[in-house]
Amino acid sequence: ENDGERMDINYYNMNYNNFNIYQKSHYKRYEMARTQVKENYVVGDMACGSGYGSLMLSEISKEVYGVDIDQITIDEITKRYENEKKVKFYKNNLLDIDFENKFDLIVSFETVEHFDESDIERLMFNFHKALKPGGTIIFSTPYNQPKTPASMKWHRTFYIVEDKMNELLNGYFEIEKIWYQDYQPHDLKESIDTKDFIICKAKKLDKNG
Repeated sequence: ENDGERMDINYYNMNYNNFNIYQKSHYKRYEMARTQVKENYVVGDMACGSGYGSLMLSEISKEVYGVDIDQITIDEITKRYENEKKVKFYKNNLLDIDFENKFDLIVSFETVEHFDESDIERLMFNFHKALKPGGTIIFSTPYNQPKTPASMKWHRTFYIVEDKMNELLNGYFEIEKIWYQDYQPHDLKESIDTKDFIICKAKKLDKNG
């Protein structure tokens, strides 16, 4: 499970009470994202991991495309969810995706911090291109995470706070709402004492390039 970086949750056998702290935080983010989905939506789940979140989003949406960089993971979840006709999984690096005007909503949880800051502009360009006009992105990242030997094992960008969020969006998106989340009780709130994660909902802006 890589210290919460990648975990295996099976959609067919989910029991929140049995989840560890990392799983609970991930699940609660998808639970919130599901409330933002409409029936006619085509949704992109970018860095979908074990795919359970893609299935959660498909409960309401028209179609979900789950993308992850790990081939073994994609092979496993493609087999696991082969009977789920509303969900498709693809192996790809998010810096190389080439969707265009495809999605009403993109969800990408705990993703941006895994990229070098110099690559995040390309990531946001790809998300912007992949969304339909007026489309929305919801993404999360650790809040103000410092560089430590443990965090640098998996992450490349640090100290992300509210102002940094705007900088990372690079003019491709306009922030509509911010939530925060802590490791206990994991609920997403607009105001919170301990900020372990920041979750952003942002709308696609018209931008050429």
